[in-house]
Amino acid sequence: MFKSRQVGESTTWAGIANWLCSFFESTKVLELSQREDDASELLGKSRFINQQHTDFLRLTFDPDQSSLLGYPATNSRIKALPSTETAGRSTDATLVIADEWEFHPYAEINFAAVKPTIDKGGIFVGISTVDKLKMDSFPKKIWRESKSGDNDFITLFYDYFVVPGRNERTYQTSVRGMPDWQKEAEYPRSEEEALSAPSSTCFFNTEVLKDMFKECCNPIEERYGGKVRIFKHSVSDRKYVFAIDSSEGQDDPAVGVISDWATEEDVTCFNGKISLDEQAKIIYELYCEYNEPYIAVERNAGGLTLVEKLLNMGVKNWYYCDDKKNKPGWWTQHSNRPVMLNELAEGIALRLKRIPMRDALQEFLSFSWIDGKPQAISGAHDDWVIAHAIAGQIRKEMKPKGTARASSFKYKEGLC
Repeated sequence: MFKSRQVGESTTWAGIANWLCSFFESTKVLELSQREDDASELLGKSRFINQQHTDFLRLTFDPDQSSLLGYPATNSRIKALPSTETAGRSTDATLVIADEWEFHPYAEINFAAVKPTIDKGGIFVGISTVDKLKMDSFPKKIWRESKSGDNDFITLFYDYFVVPGRNERTYQTSVRGMPDWQKEAEYPRSEEEALSAPSSTCFFNTEVLKDMFKECCNPIEERYGGKVRIFKHSVSDRKYVFAIDSSEGQDDPAVGVISDWATEEDVTCFNGKISLDEQAKIIYELYCEYNEPYIAVERNAGGLTLVEKLLNMGVKNWYYCDDKKNKPGWWTQHSNRPVMLNELAEGIALRLKRIPMRDALQEFLSFSWIDGKPQAISGAHDDWVIAHAIAGQIRKEMKPKGTARASSFKYKEGLC
């Protein structure tokens, strides 16, 4: 759970911990916090909640310590520990709560330590505000993997406005005097604002991207279990551009985008960790369906294999990266990478692009200036960005449909 500050999430889970220990036999709750005093404070919330109960619900603690609460009536307990290298090892827990998980110095080690108890049926809950200065943290890795279906976590996000009574006026009061990156971390107004790179370092115009999120929509059709999303069906007299950032289907997802040549609106896409054979099948089906669009596959290792497969399947309307037209596909080099990315950034800033895929725009927000170069932050991907950048470049090689010419003439009064 990523959240804004002061939404009551830690207190809620302290209440849940007290409820479990009060009403269920042999419950064991482990609370992990950044420091020892933070652990004691979280445990104190459970103690406070129990003390506010009416007499018949208020249980007696034994032991009642700064790091341990025992519930003799149910043989249950809550133990609070700071995040150290050994915290959680050999623990048998019903529920593990990692409070302000982003800021735990040993978050990944602690998770590995408690993983066996989760595998036996225990529940792990990670709660945190966002650390904008650490975009490759372990909790963010868990979040991204959950979003892509690569683990069994469920993601939840609570923005600043989730608390009743909060509005734009109270927000401006809360963030007054804060730098932009700190506003986005402490009081995020959306998931995208919280999980993106700081706006001050983002390569693309973040204000424009936020507006573009409002135009995102659900596909009108999905195929291949959601790997292919159709936003607009093919129209017989339209010209399309098809750009593909391929992969071998294991660690890195493949992305393909078909956009309308005239409007630069994305109409269809595919993405996911897909084998090269399945990519070829999907691409060829879409190629035939969308009027044989002008197509380019990035010529990386897997891309070269994919190009050969598509040539053998009969794909003909290629962009060539050499003058002799011997090398179909797009070759990203040190010389053309800045050009393709800068032109894509300009197209975004001028609102020339229309991108209905929310996951694509989230990746744009994670594309940042790092060590003087525009690139994906650690742990994130750049496949959507590169596919759109390729589409922009090959689109320039296409010619308008038809042969009509425009000419000027001098206006004469009375001419009808």
